[in-house]
Amino acid sequence: MDSRHQNPSHPSHRFDAASAFESLPDAYLILNHRYEIVLANARYLALMGQSLSDLLGQSIFDVNQFGPVEQREARRAWLGSALRDLSAAEAKWSPLLRYEMPESRRGDNGKDSGSDAPHDVPRYWKIKASLLGARNGPGGQGGQIALRVSEVTEGVSDYERDQRERAKLRSQAQLRLLLADEAKAQLREHQERFHLALAFSQLGAWELDPATGLIECTDQCKSNLGLGATSELTEQRLLEEIVHPDDRDRVREAMHQGLASHEHFDVDYRVGWASGEIRWILVRGVGRFSPDNTLSSVIGFTLDITARKEVELEQREIAASEKRAREHSERLAMAMDHFVTTVSHELRSPLSAILSWTDLLQRAADPSHVTRATDVIRRNARQLSHMVDDLLDSGAIVTGKLSVNLQPVDLGALAGIIAEDMRMHAEAKGLQLIADDLTSAMVLADESRMKQVVWNLVSNAVKFCPKGSVTLSVRAEGERVELAVRDTGLGLDGESLERIFERFQQFSPEGSGRVAGLGLGLWLVKNLVDLHGGTIVAESPGLGQGATFRVRLPVYR
Repeated sequence: MDSRHQNPSHPSHRFDAASAFESLPDAYLILNHRYEIVLANARYLALMGQSLSDLLGQSIFDVNQFGPVEQREARRAWLGSALRDLSAAEAKWSPLLRYEMPESRRGDNGKDSGSDAPHDVPRYWKIKASLLGARNGPGGQGGQIALRVSEVTEGVSDYERDQRERAKLRSQAQLRLLLADEAKAQLREHQERFHLALAFSQLGAWELDPATGLIECTDQCKSNLGLGATSELTEQRLLEEIVHPDDRDRVREAMHQGLASHEHFDVDYRVGWASGEIRWILVRGVGRFSPDNTLSSVIGFTLDITARKEVELEQREIAASEKRAREHSERLAMAMDHFVTTVSHELRSPLSAILSWTDLLQRAADPSHVTRATDVIRRNARQLSHMVDDLLDSGAIVTGKLSVNLQPVDLGALAGIIAEDMRMHAEAKGLQLIADDLTSAMVLADESRMKQVVWNLVSNAVKFCPKGSVTLSVRAEGERVELAVRDTGLGLDGESLERIFERFQQFSPEGSGRVAGLGLGLWLVKNLVDLHGGTIVAESPGLGQGATFRVRLPVYR
């Protein structure tokens, strides 16, 4: 039949895909889902100088292992990433890959180098990966992969030559505009990166115009200072409103010194946010000066350091507390040593007097010694009894076992009784004991313990008053009753006033001689007054000007 009458839908020559693949002008590899080479066209074999039998069944990761390790790793890394994530929707192009390949493996691009010894030459490649069919097997497997391999060595050379030409043309006005646009784009990119870095680090940037006092700052800077994004900031507002009043002089001084010396300055200060929260801000800045040495602007950064500052202040307070504790412990140890020495001396003196007069009574039959001996023995035994009582009471206070039985007591009448008991002892020392202002006032108190308080205060005043007078008074003042003991004696300095109620402490001016006692009296008085819900304070204008002790107790209604 005439060929003109043949059915055009049934051509006489069938399409030969294998021949078409073999004759493709580009180099191709076909991989299975395990990335093994199942087919390579003639162009690829010629390009690489290999035979098909050398490649079939080989993993794409194992063939063409030329060049330094870093080049092979770059090729392997891209293949691993591209083949793993490949989809039918798109193809993937590799970056420019460089192989240092032996001269003998250059295939149809090779040229006779005139030397029998092979040497490595740089060659550049681009690879395009495409998925043939969908991945529908287990784990997303299935389908074959086509790799198009293109040598672009000549293109790279052309590119490098082109770059050299472009460098020559940069002197022309048109290229200058292009470079300006590129520079602007890079500047915008750098600015974006800069602002991103500032936001990430919570750094705020600012610039002060000395002529106007206006401060231009970023949103982060305003946030650090507790301001809104639309708030206007000036130097005056910063230093007179935002910075904490206690820090303003320090901030001004730091800025002044830094600008005067043309060096950077940094200083931390507190700011109060609208929420009432106090934050710590670190500011660092530096002045910019014109050629005639005039200050043109001040630029810098702010950083919120509240967390770091709180830790620093806490550590500083801990260190100060530990130092105070050590000092207190050392004072207590010294006081304890002094107390042991004092107790030994105080106990030895009355005991020696008692023993001496007892021996005298045994050896001498003179009746005139009996009355004097009994007076001495009685006085020293009473002194011993007081010391033993103080020691027992101090132990009870330390262990928390001392208690009081509160009953209505007339503090004025009780103070009068103590004054009469102490009058003879005061007058024997040449002192005037004044107890004219003893108002009747009822308080809730343990009568025996309150007598102990008044007795210790009056006897202490007499002890530390070499001449002059001791005045005892009781007055009702609203809801409080005040008992005051004043003397014109040795007085106290500021350090002594702070520690006067500590245990084992005795204070006397230099050159005044040793004063008898255990150093427990005022400490006992303080604790007994506390048990009665009252307060006690010591006052003194200074050394040699006397002292006053005031006890205040709630009035009983």
